[in-house]
Amino acid sequence: MGTTTFRRPSARVAIVIISVFVYFVLAFRIDELADGLTRNVLTGLLVGLLVALVTQTWRLAVVLRPDGVLVRNSWRDRFLPWDEIRGIDREPGRIQRVSFLMADGRVVPCDAMRGWASHDEPHAKALVQAVTARLAAQEQQAD
Repeated sequence: MGTTTFRRPSARVAIVIISVFVYFVLAFRIDELADGLTRNVLTGLLVGLLVALVTQTWRLAVVLRPDGVLVRNSWRDRFLPWDEIRGIDREPGRIQRVSFLMADGRVVPCDAMRGWASHDEPHAKALVQAVTARLAAQEQQAD
């Protein structure tokens, strides 16, 4: 089995649109309230913060590899070997959450598959199906 990457493109687009909107709103406020060096520093901080936000959102992913799962969350990556994964849980609803259930009882959330969702989120559904299939194949090989 090869490598498969799961992302939510809608989250990427949404964060870029929100960041541009926030930039323009706050940039106008900074322009009204500050001048000279203060304005430049505040604008630089705002741009830096928004770039960090977009970058962290852009990197969110769940990568299924032959040796395990790489969960790329906002500030931390986690590698989960297949033999330590006991299942995957998807909590559907207005705010969905997908998490890996580990053998030692830990629950590892996937930021890439968390947030406001439509009734039938295809990316989360595809991730759950792929992980379930790989776990079933692994279980059959063990038997």
